[in-house]
Amino acid sequence: MYNITLVGTHHSELGKCNSDELYKIIESIRPDIIFEELPQDLFDRFYKENNIPFDTPEVKAVRRYMKDHTTSNIPVDINVNGNLPTSEINYLFNTFGKYHAYSKLEEEQKKLAFEEGYAFLNSKRNDELIEEKKAAEMNLIEWQVNKNRLSRIYELFYEEQHKREYEIIKNIYNYSEKTAYNQAVLLIGSGHRKTIWEKIKKHESESHVKLNWALYGS
Repeated sequence: MYNITLVGTHHSELGKCNSDELYKIIESIRPDIIFEELPQDLFDRFYKENNIPFDTPEVKAVRRYMKDHTTSNIPVDINVNGNLPTSEINYLFNTFGKYHAYSKLEEEQKKLAFEEGYAFLNSKRNDELIEEKKAAEMNLIEWQVNKNRLSRIYELFYEEQHKREYEIIKNIYNYSEKTAYNQAVLLIGSGHRKTIWEKIKKHESESHVKLNWALYGS
């Protein structure tokens, strides 16, 4: 009872990171509950209103799985408070992308994701590349003329990511406290894989609700 497998995903089709391959993974796990990295309003647009703003591999794979299996999909993400406009996030990462040291890491990550798919996204190598990129980001900010602006955006961006991860965990545990299930899966962008796993381990020791977590690919 209460088994959950965390699967790192990519929010757009990229070579072997596609809905067909993700469907195979979900099929192999055979969950009766699918936790999705979606806030309630976006979840409703995808699944209830059929008002699809963009077609992600996750949504395509989940829809396909639900056609042939008795399962429930649950949104567990939140909307952030909007203190950080998308234009500012784009400005931050466009600045990083101008530098070879950073773009080289991004290209390696994309190449491996394209060629190896979810096996790479759920690997230690991908976790390492993400950490290398974060280290490069901090180093690059230090050398910028507009360091203060970039630092503010950077701090707000990762603050929002951490807040979302905490809320995702809380929502999963709240749901699990009220609803029995045997096998679940959490589909979440692979960039969250390492950081949310660390938060899960901490939450486990503090919660009276006991869930059996597993990392896909480990």
